Amino acid sequence: MTVMDRDLSDSSPPRADAPRADEVRRQEALRLKRLRGRNLAVLAALLALVVLFYAITVVRMSAGH
Repeated sequence: MTVMDRDLSDSSPPRADAPRADEVRRQEALRLKRLRGRNLAVLAALLALVVLFYAITVVRMSAGH
């Protein structure tokens, strides 16, 4: 059952082990920080490949002359 399928008017009381709102916000902030770091690592890897391909192209063009 998804959230969209569930009838929201029939809400049950929160569970005792359910995380509090501030805990959820903190976890979401940590998740976003990790995701940002991962995205920066992918960006660095892609930029390194671009520089590598450019350097290979320059060397090959100058070697053929």
